[in-house]
Amino acid sequence: MDEVFELEVVCQKWLESERDWGIRPDGYSLHLNEDDLAAYVRDYWESMPQEVPDEYSRPDGTPYRCKVSPAVYEKVTNSHNGTRFYDTLPWPYGKDGWLPADAPALKHLKERADE
Repeated sequence: MDEVFELEVVCQKWLESERDWGIRPDGYSLHLNEDDLAAYVRDYWESMPQEVPDEYSRPDGTPYRCKVSPAVYEKVTNSHNGTRFYDTLPWPYGKDGWLPADAPALKHLKERADE
């Protein structure tokens, strides 16, 4: 039977801007709640220099809730307001850190909704 993930976090995708290069995706961050996300973003901007740097990241799009594995949830819980991910995680459903809508681990939820 597939593992079922019930733990939820807030996901925020990020973009990177680099002078003379352009804009590209720059990973995502996971947070326990919206207040942690707001604090994480505030801390990020407060750590930036007063002048515009040659490269920087910024939040991209609307944050949303997603289900994660206990291992990912623990990593977020042990962080200061959230954790940033740039590349592949040890994650059974890909590098994003969240489950796609058709993930086998969510099958039981769809079956319940169809009843």
